[in-house]
Amino acid sequence: MKKIYYLMLLAFMSMAMTSCDSWDSPYYVEDIVGSWVSYYGHDGYGEYDILGYDVVRYDFYTNYTGRYTYYSHYGLSYVDFDWNTRGDRLIIHYYDGDVEYLYYGYDRNGDLIMATDSHFYHYTAYRPAGMYYEPAKEMTSGVEGTTEGLGVKKAEQKSTTVKAASRAVKARSEVSND
Repeated sequence: MKKIYYLMLLAFMSMAMTSCDSWDSPYYVEDIVGSWVSYYGHDGYGEYDILGYDVVRYDFYTNYTGRYTYYSHYGLSYVDFDWNTRGDRLIIHYYDGDVEYLYYGYDRNGDLIMATDSHFYHYTAYRPAGMYYEPAKEMTSGVEGTTEGLGVKKAEQKSTTVKAASRAVKARSEVSND
C-alpha cells in the first residue's frame, strides 16, 4: 500500500512540476497589441469616469514599442516607449526616462485594466480604440474639454477631477466637482 501511495505522490509531483515550467502568463502578448483609450477608473471609493483632458491613449505595437498620447499645456502630446510583459506584469520604458511596472489584465468586457497593485484595488480601464495605425488625433476629434468625440453622451457625463498616480493609472482627486 505504501508503495502505491509513493508512486502516486511521485506521479503527481512530476505532473505539477512539468505544468509549472510551461506556465508564463494567463494572457497572450498579442492581446495587448493595439490602441487603448482610458475611460474609467476604480479606487477605494468605487468607479469614476475619466473625461476630457484626463483621457490618455496607449498604442502597443507588435515590435514591442508604443506611443503614449495625452493632453498637456501645449495641446495633444505623446511619448514613445518600449514595452514587455512578464507574467501578469507590464513593463513600460518611456523614452523620456520614466519606467512603470504595472499589473495588467482584462475585465469581462475585454477592456484592458492597468493597476499599480497586484490586487487591482486601484486601476484604470482602457477600451479598445481600433488598430494602432489609426492616428491618435482621432481620439480627440471634436473634443473641446468634453468627451463628445469619444462616444459619451453629454447627459451621461459626470464631473470628476483625476490626478496621475502614474501615467497609466489615474487617481481620483481629493477635490471633486460633484
